Amino acid sequence: MAYARERSKLTGEHVRRAAALVAAGKVPGRGIDHADVGCPGLILRTTPLAVTWLYKSRVSTVRLGAGDELTPAAAREAATRARLALRDGADPRQDIAILGHALRSGATVADAMDAAFPEEIAVPTDEERRRRGPWQWRDLVDEHLAAKLPKLRPRWAAQYERHLRRSADGALANRLVSLVTLDDLVGVRDRISKSGAPSAAADTVEAIKGAMDWAWQHHAPRAGLGRVEFPWWRERLSMDWTSTPRTHTPRLDELARTLVIAERHKALGGTAKEVSPGMLAALWALVLTGQRAGALTGTLRANVVAWEGRPGWQIWTWPGSAMKGSRPHGIPVPPEAVAAIARQGADPTSRFLFPSRVPGKSATPVGMTQWFDRLRGKPKAGRDGMAVLRPEDDLLGAAGIRPWTPHDVRRTLGTYLDLERLGGAGSAILAHKPAAARGEQAERELAEAITLRHYVHSQRLDLKAEGMEVWCRAVLDAYEQARMG
Repeated sequence: MAYARERSKLTGEHVRRAAALVAAGKVPGRGIDHADVGCPGLILRTTPLAVTWLYKSRVSTVRLGAGDELTPAAAREAATRARLALRDGADPRQDIAILGHALRSGATVADAMDAAFPEEIAVPTDEERRRRGPWQWRDLVDEHLAAKLPKLRPRWAAQYERHLRRSADGALANRLVSLVTLDDLVGVRDRISKSGAPSAAADTVEAIKGAMDWAWQHHAPRAGLGRVEFPWWRERLSMDWTSTPRTHTPRLDELARTLVIAERHKALGGTAKEVSPGMLAALWALVLTGQRAGALTGTLRANVVAWEGRPGWQIWTWPGSAMKGSRPHGIPVPPEAVAAIARQGADPTSRFLFPSRVPGKSATPVGMTQWFDRLRGKPKAGRDGMAVLRPEDDLLGAAGIRPWTPHDVRRTLGTYLDLERLGGAGSAILAHKPAAARGEQAERELAEAITLRHYVHSQRLDLKAEGMEVWCRAVLDAYEQARMG
């Protein structure tokens, strides 16, 4: 016997009448199916024993719940979900079971529906999120660096990136920028300050401010800063730290003894790995010329030319993009200095004057600093909290050489030449004063000159040569004394 069938828009009154029939034992025959005209497939089935909501399709029947558990509206929603699941080849019974369990546990119909049929929100890809927003902190870091780094010189770009990426090392990485608070940024500052030098925390603070300023000014809607009226981070985030100007000036004999020790102790730390000839040559060039380590270590052989009229002399040149002051710079190097540097055995086929062991790469200021640390016996942090010890201990300290850095040579050279009444030559060698030709004009003269006559004049190479000759002779004499002593 089939169920009696009725069609109408089901309401709460239909449910109450059905329940009354069951209670009174007056359900006719096998029972009644009330089909809802508002939701295809939704059935309120009344049998002599119960009232039940069902979803019926051509291929399946799904029990949605007891008649008194669901309101008609909730039953329609459950039936719709079941229909969609079946259409997609999924089994809706697990979700329906969750719905019934939640209702029997006392949840409201709305909460039970949320539990059984949670709203699925498509998670955007990283590319979509960065294009449309809202940005997470890691998105801000990546997008800002993509815009900022091409405008910086390679050395400063690497440092700036390192400072800013420190901020995304912890839990802040996935935080929405719109939810980032002062507490979050102060936490980053304090974490870095406790784990390293205060200067590192100060650098990161400034990088964070720069990134936030950029996002607020240029990408506020995507960054989630559209409602921010004032850049609170600019005034509220700070680091109570001030750099102390370096005043150490190594003596000439200390520089010379450092060269001797560096040549005698090429392998350090109990291994057979020696410092590269290119790095040793770079150290000699640093002491002999006083140039900034960043520009010096990246010197290209193509930018080294012979000086017409001065046998054995070379002219080393750097474009403005390699210089701190953004001006082209050149210095003359006397024959004795050229010979001392060449004696270190750097690969003459490399395009760099001071090549690294890594093919196609030059020596770096960081590599030189690490070498100085080895000469000083400074332990190196290793894996799992271990440290790499230096069995030679402090070679420089044992020789009575006070700590000095590559930049300190500039102060020694300038002071020495000043005492020799060649202060103007010292300033010119160290690029403390602008050349007569500036900007694009000087770059063009350097790149296109058939002879060096004009470049010699504009770069005051004759004046620089006076100072270089005196300084290099002093260094080489001090070196010979240290080597023999």
